[in-house]
Amino acid sequence: MDCLVLRTPLYLNIPLFRRIPIRKRWEERSRAERLGAFSRGRSIFHHSGVQPYYPADCISIVTMYDLSALENPQWHTEDTVAFAEREARLIEGGSWVMAISEWTRQRVIQYFGIAPERVFCAGGAADSSYSPGQPSRAVMEELHLEPGGYLLHVGNFVPRKNIPFLLDVYGMSREKGVETPLVLVGAGGWGDVAVEEGAGVRVLRNLSDRTLIELYRGARALLYPSMYEGLGLPVLEAFACGAPVISSNAAALQDTVGEGGIQLDPGDHQAWVREIIALEEPARVNELRKMSSSAVRKEWRDVARSICEFYRKISD
Repeated sequence: MDCLVLRTPLYLNIPLFRRIPIRKRWEERSRAERLGAFSRGRSIFHHSGVQPYYPADCISIVTMYDLSALENPQWHTEDTVAFAEREARLIEGGSWVMAISEWTRQRVIQYFGIAPERVFCAGGAADSSYSPGQPSRAVMEELHLEPGGYLLHVGNFVPRKNIPFLLDVYGMSREKGVETPLVLVGAGGWGDVAVEEGAGVRVLRNLSDRTLIELYRGARALLYPSMYEGLGLPVLEAFACGAPVISSNAAALQDTVGEGGIQLDPGDHQAWVREIIALEEPARVNELRKMSSSAVRKEWRDVARSICEFYRKISD
């Protein structure tokens, strides 16, 4: 099975002149025709992002991570909602769907009322570079952290991640004597989700994957109270690094976490405070670490193999 790359038209490389085709959307509108000629009769077009123009004789596949922007548009920007609506139109127009989790697959079937055989669950995985080990002393010193001496959250600062709730329960835990710092790793966000540093809270932005791996390895636990996830990749990354996980039980996280971590209601303040306080005891941390290490790990190679099988099935 070959992978082909469609070249950018030369007119988009001409300074000043390219403003005209960009404004008139020449490249976008001609893409289906160029793809048809370029693909030489291949029968599957898997959308990268949302590309509504594709050869008429192709089988169209849309990757669906979750339906959050359709079901809860108040959590998203106008651009994100518009993107999701374009995905929806493709699906309603007959595109097949590759879902990132079984939970998302079921939501797609229910939301669009389409036949189950049109929706395939590919699953997800942490990159192979995420693995157990002692955290780098150099990274810990650079970030002024102690191995096992901080709580971790990974994810952009957006409404569905439930960060105000996390800050509330962390603050309540500090009032009960918890001094362990909370480190939030994120690269951006929207929706007026403000995070102020201080009182034990630290924010780290735009970290490299290598640094993030060391943070997972050194964390006392990953705290992940999200209200909606189509998969929950940080949970898989934490498992791969052997980090304990305390997660919400919302959406796909029930399946992603499984028996590998503790699952709590994303609105139950007292339950989260109890678990954060319990993490002050090494025995509890070790118990959660054993749970994490027992989680089933899937590799991206396995995901790719199942996708190729799906391609073969629908192109027969």
